[in-house]
Amino acid sequence: MNKLNKVLFRLSNVAIYLLIVMTIIGFLIGMIVIPQWVKSTEILVPNLVGKDYWQAVDSLGNIGLKPDDIIQESNSNEPKGKIITQDPPANFSIKPHHKVKLTVSIGTDLSLVPSVIGKSIDAAYETLQTAGFQVNTSARVHSSQYLPDIVIAQSPAENSKYIMDTEIHLLVSKGRKAQNIELPDLTGQPLNDVLHTLQELGMDVDVNYSPHPTIPTGNIIGHKRFLQIGDQITLNVSGQRNLTENTGRWLKHKHTVTEIGNLAKKIEIMIVDAYSERKMTPVYYSPGTVIDLEKMRIRVFGPTLVIVFEDGKKVAERQYQ
Repeated sequence: MNKLNKVLFRLSNVAIYLLIVMTIIGFLIGMIVIPQWVKSTEILVPNLVGKDYWQAVDSLGNIGLKPDDIIQESNSNEPKGKIITQDPPANFSIKPHHKVKLTVSIGTDLSLVPSVIGKSIDAAYETLQTAGFQVNTSARVHSSQYLPDIVIAQSPAENSKYIMDTEIHLLVSKGRKAQNIELPDLTGQPLNDVLHTLQELGMDVDVNYSPHPTIPTGNIIGHKRFLQIGDQITLNVSGQRNLTENTGRWLKHKHTVTEIGNLAKKIEIMIVDAYSERKMTPVYYSPGTVIDLEKMRIRVFGPTLVIVFEDGKKVAERQYQ
């Protein structure tokens, strides 16, 4: 073998050795180094459930991850803005370019608070509990406009939106406050001159007719001087026992508030009888509430006209004989 052949033989052996070494190195890189490198680029997803949304976004950003489009769901157990679920779950390994899906609570669905103003306390409890709310009778106060056990006000207000089971506080009437008064002596005065004044004072007036030898017909013979606001006062009036056209009576009139909408309506009632024309103080009542003037101890004399207004619009008119 000449010198040139020897050199070529040695070079070929070196090339074979180098090829073998590179093959081994490539095998090691493919089987060990690359998988370790690929594995090292995956990121462990943190636990985000129960965190505020922006707190969860910051947690993802700190490790190189981003949130996917938000999914919103109502949830009675988690407040608004809290993370309910995540995908992938906590401790799952993902690549940096993958995004984490977050489901965010929007709280419990809100419900309209129904109006119970003007309702009896029992009817108010039934209405609110049926609507899914809790009830708390927070206070009772005297009222010259509302009968005892009638709701005067509520909080939260009617038609506002709150989550179910919210506690509704009710202000309830105790009726008129007892107030002692002393009436002047009305003996000898015409009934027509004093009747309207007594009714405006909140007195429940009854008239008892009887003959009198000296006091003219229609004039007052006598009455009780000391009593309380809201008490019944009996006026003894001169006249024949069979004189009935001016005999007082309870006004047997009922009005059902129009059942449209949820807001309480301002009710005004005008009463025109033989002695006076008077308009009752405006009061707010819930839709569907029955207003019973007899229970409110409204007394009238002779032919009577009743006109009812709701929010300033006349809705009913009735004549009584």
